[in-house]
Amino acid sequence: MSRARGYRGVVFDLDGTLVDSMSIVVAGLTAAVAPYRPRPSPEEVMAELGGPSDACVRRLLGSRKHLAAALAAYLDFLRRHEERIRPFRGARRLLADLSRASVPLGIWTGRERASTLVRLEALALGGCFDVLVCGDDLRSHKPDPAGMRRILRRWRLPPTAVVFVGDSDQDLAGGVAAGVAVVTISHGRRIAPALVRQAFAVEATPAGAYAWVRKLVLAGRGD
Repeated sequence: MSRARGYRGVVFDLDGTLVDSMSIVVAGLTAAVAPYRPRPSPEEVMAELGGPSDACVRRLLGSRKHLAAALAAYLDFLRRHEERIRPFRGARRLLADLSRASVPLGIWTGRERASTLVRLEALALGGCFDVLVCGDDLRSHKPDPAGMRRILRRWRLPPTAVVFVGDSDQDLAGGVAAGVAVVTISHGRRIAPALVRQAFAVEATPAGAYAWVRKLVLAGRGD
């Protein structure tokens, strides 16, 4: 039985999309850079996310001065709070149902590969994905679509056959640039209208986004 609209693969961002970690990421970055510049607002921190940790810290600092110390502080903060991070409600079941339906699953994240693997294993999600593209795998980062295009080549699927679920403007812009259908989780934040118009769907919560994945990919398969 064919899947709805012909979607045959699903790619997820990690932080803020599958795992409830963004409050810790934002708090950690804020604490790390605050000794070296005026304390950034949560909105300012969110705007600078994308790519590996050192890139986010450097953008918030505005230069490479104090980068080593701030980066070390940020990574230490994450280690001390790792046990607080959990998958969003419904994430495990969605991944299990997609895997059971033989839908290829991927991760496209700005997080470094080493910490991505640690997080996936700690949450018992490591075996769910057949392809990972992480923040230090390529020279470019979201919104450059190179990461998504690598996944499409691996799967030998056209962009029109893939759904991408993310929660940042960089996710949305990168997915659109790659030509895939993007379901965006807003977490209640305001997204620029020009970007909203390019999304396949915008949902306030992960649960809403997961429902779209079920509708687009699993409809008609007994889910």
